[in-house]
Amino acid sequence: MHKMEILEKLAKRTIEYFKNELRLEINKNFTIREVNKIKLLNISSVISLSKDMSGSLVMSVSKELAEKMLQGFMSFEIKEEERQQLSQENVAETLNILLGNILQDLSLVKQGGTVNISTPYTINTSLLSKKENAPMYLCTLKIKSEILILSYF
Repeated sequence: MHKMEILEKLAKRTIEYFKNELRLEINKNFTIREVNKIKLLNISSVISLSKDMSGSLVMSVSKELAEKMLQGFMSFEIKEEERQQLSQENVAETLNILLGNILQDLSLVKQGGTVNISTPYTINTSLLSKKENAPMYLCTLKIKSEILILSYF
């Protein structure tokens, strides 16, 4: 099943990335489960997939975690009004980077399939609901007292 595989590989790569690149302490344990609804956090970025795999991937984080992620990239101080915009852009770019890192490892791609990815975008909603007959999967990662939500629908 491609949806479970992509979410599992994305979760594992996210753990490596947060630990090695951002130097954030992240719990290596996670589970992926099918859900009917996903309550999203403050900043949620989406990438749509098409061609031989269709669906959407979401990375959702709190404002505080987004700022910690941004600090991993910034070596200088920025103004508060810029911080919010850059935090949103950084979450979207992080999802884009992580997805790009795992695409070649997907069994569908290894078997000659093609996956097109959209430009990441930020959504302003607090809840995603399952469409009829369309599975929705959720993976929660813990970074100290924060959580990061990965989902595929």
